[in-house]
Amino acid sequence: MTILSNRFRRSSDCVFAAFLLLAFVNAASTWSFGQSPVLAQITRDFYRGDYKQVTSRAEKHLQSVPKDVRVRVMLARAELAQGKFLNAFENLSKAIAVDPHNVDALYYLSLTARELSQREYQRLYNLAPDSDRVHQLLAESALAAENPSEAEREFLSVLNLNPRSTEAATELAELKRSQSKFDEAMTYYQKAADTGPLNYEIAYGMGACYTYKQDYPNAIKWLQKSISLAPDSPAARFALGNAQFQSSQFESAIPELKAALRLEPKMKQAYFLLGRAYSKLGRQDEAEAAFKTLDQLNRSEVPVREKQSAIDPKPEIH
Repeated sequence: MTILSNRFRRSSDCVFAAFLLLAFVNAASTWSFGQSPVLAQITRDFYRGDYKQVTSRAEKHLQSVPKDVRVRVMLARAELAQGKFLNAFENLSKAIAVDPHNVDALYYLSLTARELSQREYQRLYNLAPDSDRVHQLLAESALAAENPSEAEREFLSVLNLNPRSTEAATELAELKRSQSKFDEAMTYYQKAADTGPLNYEIAYGMGACYTYKQDYPNAIKWLQKSISLAPDSPAARFALGNAQFQSSQFESAIPELKAALRLEPKMKQAYFLLGRAYSKLGRQDEAEAAFKTLDQLNRSEVPVREKQSAIDPKPEIH
């Protein structure tokens, strides 16, 4: 745990150093390109390292022009340079509320959020280094780092400390399902269902496991529960339609497959199964229409693939 804590601390220090470096590099690259006089002055103050002057000018300007995103981002960058992460987070959030696609605001917000999360982790670790919440965070970090064995050990530590942790049981179930260990996954899904309220992840996961085991009656039961919890999930609608198709319930499968396509119109697997379901029922015109749409989707992808190949051709092998 000490090694992991030090790793988070070093990562936090690196992020803070990156703030300072990027602040100066980006200021040099964006200075004077179509800036208003106020923004140009603020940028010069920032580039000189006069962050208090940046804050003063920016706050005064934003009182009269609160939607000036570029000035607000510069204010946030000055706050970052001074280690005022909560203030920066608030100003960047306001900037994105005005301009949701502002690349600078999104970029600095992501760095700020990462720094704040690492600081909160360190505070949690200092308060309760061997708590179930710390092990949960370490498990999720291991998943993000694509280290499933470490993630499994940490999730098991959570359950050892808190046997009623629905989150840890569900995460373990998802991990086992991704490894095609369906019986183990179902054990953890059931544990999660027994210790907390049923949610979409549990119901869908159980349905998916039963589908892979070709136990379609149980798959249908659990997938119907998942749809009752998340009726707008195209994945659940398709999965239910597929389970019904596999159990020869073709009439029941068609509405679910069509619902999946209303939610996700480019889901090619749904068109394929829909065409087969219509064929099984002798409804050839409808089957041909579904297969025709599937063919059109496939054809529409060909120019994209050819364009990508032209841009990035494969090297010749000599």
